[in-house]
Amino acid sequence: MARGPRINRKQHMNSTAPNSPRSRSTERLALLLVPILFIGIFILPLGLRPLVGPDETRYAAIPAEMIETGEWVVPHLLGVRYFEKPVLGYWMTAVSFLGFGENAFALRVPPALLTGLSACLLMVFVRRWTRRWDLAAIAAMVFMTTLEVAILGTTATLDAPFAGLVTTSIVCFFLGWRATGPPRVGWLVASGVACGCAFMVKGFLAVAIPGIVLAPWLLWQREWRSLLTLPFIPGIAAILVVLPWGLAVHESAPQFWHYFFWVEHINRYTGGANAQHPQPWWFFFPIFLLGLFPWILTLPFVILGARRLRIESPEVRLLLCWTFIPLAFFSFSSGKLPTYILPCFAPAAILITLGLVEFFSTAPGKRTYGEWLLFPLGILLVAITPFMPLDPSIGSAWNDGGEWRLAVLGGALVVWGFFDLRSQRTPSSTRRVLLGTIGPALIFAISPACLPTGWMKISKAPMAWLAPYSSLAEGNLVLVDASMMHAARCAWPDAEIRLFSSTGELSWGVMNFDEHDEWFVENSEFPPFAEAATLDRPLMILTDDPEGQQAWFDELIDQRNLAAPSYHAERGILLTVWPAEALPSSP
Repeated sequence: MARGPRINRKQHMNSTAPNSPRSRSTERLALLLVPILFIGIFILPLGLRPLVGPDETRYAAIPAEMIETGEWVVPHLLGVRYFEKPVLGYWMTAVSFLGFGENAFALRVPPALLTGLSACLLMVFVRRWTRRWDLAAIAAMVFMTTLEVAILGTTATLDAPFAGLVTTSIVCFFLGWRATGPPRVGWLVASGVACGCAFMVKGFLAVAIPGIVLAPWLLWQREWRSLLTLPFIPGIAAILVVLPWGLAVHESAPQFWHYFFWVEHINRYTGGANAQHPQPWWFFFPIFLLGLFPWILTLPFVILGARRLRIESPEVRLLLCWTFIPLAFFSFSSGKLPTYILPCFAPAAILITLGLVEFFSTAPGKRTYGEWLLFPLGILLVAITPFMPLDPSIGSAWNDGGEWRLAVLGGALVVWGFFDLRSQRTPSSTRRVLLGTIGPALIFAISPACLPTGWMKISKAPMAWLAPYSSLAEGNLVLVDASMMHAARCAWPDAEIRLFSSTGELSWGVMNFDEHDEWFVENSEFPPFAEAATLDRPLMILTDDPEGQQAWFDELIDQRNLAAPSYHAERGILLTVWPAEALPSSP
């Protein structure tokens, strides 16, 4: 086996020598800061930010429906079969709901915990490679303080759970490759279990990503026999994980696998302009660089330092394959979303960490001048806080007039500048990188509370706006457009919610199952619903197109001689109620 990276052999680097008192102090500090950063960034802020639609409200509505109906095999949304993803991500959220209640905190617990799992596996990987806990802990801290990881690790989508399980699968496979005897079998089984769980979260990409990473890596290592033999154990383990649910969903909904494979995978990858979310081939490269903020600002230092790592090292080769091959793979896909490349950030964080430690070990006094921007910007934000508008209608960034958040952000930037300046004065390369993680961690910890809701359409974060109407919606018919259906289901769980005008992402389920016809009301079918509405049984219509929808209603009223409804429109959202008297003036 090839030797480890040069970083493991530099006894002339007194500041990072593994047995020096300073190194032991840095190691203890790093191991202490890892859980503090994780709790501060990924746990404490989970409930501070309102749910953002449609993604977060979608991934809240489906698990809530599972709990309500007891249907745990076939996902449903608004009672319509929903075949976009398998069930494990929904199961994890449902378990969190049962433990913590149906709220924003519980919804975001699974992505946060699986991001923590990624950080732990990075630590295991780096520790096994370098034999140093300080580097392992700092790599985890760099990972947790990258922009895309911090955002998706606290956002209710399936990407962070999927990336956490893929990271686990790849690291466990590597550890199995290194081990012998029973430990090898154990690590390979763990790799397969993680792969199977990742499949249960997001599908066939759970096989594709480890495959396109590990196969080229083994070929690069000239491990021909390992390429042919090692995948069998994790493959069998993965199949055993998926098989029970795979058979159950086939029995309950035989159409699932055809739709899931051909529409959600093949068509999305090869569909060209007809695929979901089409983007140009270069789309992911700027997204990847932006997602590495703030560490992308150190890229010249990382490159200079990484050149000192041994390319013959199997660990370095694995990290390179793991970072860049999935990036290229997704670039060939017709459909692209920024979240797809999240699995690339774990290996990139390790390369950044070791590259910076190597660079600063040879240039310990190198200035970065980050404080020249951070101090003035932070002071400016604090200074302008008293002069900011308090009303969203005249430009306030927050619906509640909480301009104090601007001062908090300014203070955090000043603290970041202090730690950046302090890091430049330490002779230890490892401690310098460690101190460099504290400022970004502070910003990411407070950012969820600073989401500028006043600058957003209410339809993007509608839960607070919808909440006062919950008693009116209870037990009554609510027609919603496709973009608002998730939020309506979350805000008004006791309402009878049906799709109106367009089916959106439920099109396939509505068109292919006769029992779902009643859940969709076309424009031509609408007038009888308005005519039948009474004070005891009002009709509510929710849309994110106030001008267009209200114009259509006004035209319909003239044509059909209907009584005028009551409208409540505000910043990209419209609630219409028949009869008008049913809508209280102050809900």
